[in-house]
Amino acid sequence: MKRFTPVCLALLPMLAFAQADIRVARSAAAVGADPDHPAWESAPAAVVKLETAFPGHPSISGTALTQAAEVRALATPKGLALRLEWRDPAADDRKTPHRFADGAAVQFARDGKVDTTPYMGGAGRHVNIWYWNAAKNAAENLWADGFGTLARLPTQDVTARGRHADGRWRVVFFRAWRSPEKRAARIDAGARPVAFAVWNGANDERDGFKTVTMQWQTLRPAK
Repeated sequence: MKRFTPVCLALLPMLAFAQADIRVARSAAAVGADPDHPAWESAPAAVVKLETAFPGHPSISGTALTQAAEVRALATPKGLALRLEWRDPAADDRKTPHRFADGAAVQFARDGKVDTTPYMGGAGRHVNIWYWNAAKNAAENLWADGFGTLARLPTQDVTARGRHADGRWRVVFFRAWRSPEKRAARIDAGARPVAFAVWNGANDERDGFKTVTMQWQTLRPAK
């Protein structure tokens, strides 16, 4: 089994967290949703802080486990690839009535405005969410206009793939620069607000029980 090379996640106890600038590196390679493609080594890493989200349902309580994730971004000829990496001792990649799967998500403000609330949008300010579930090892393209409005979009043009090794998940999301979906976020123009979420299935995390970035991070375009 190929092993992950320890990167800045090993330095997490020493870091003072702030809003992260995620610098997009240019790559001529067709990276797609490959979490181990060599092109990722050219992308600068940003560490984002994650905190337990506001409970999405009265039955959900507790402290979610994942405290940080490393994010890298690549501008490829065909589209944008985003890779999340975080610590998780075991892969929870099956979903049963008594077991939840690991997961991750990337959220964009559809209009690209930072005054859209990062908590699922609202008041007509939509968000576009790319969601990955370890049990399916695939992506869903979603949108929301506030709590309780999350829905699957008709156009499913986001791909994702994850791999677990050495106590870490690596998950890559990929979408073409332009989407035919009217409610999809633009990802090809200027700095974009972006947010992240991670679910740890072993901790019974599901739905609104997860860790999230509590403010928008910034995706900076390649120069």
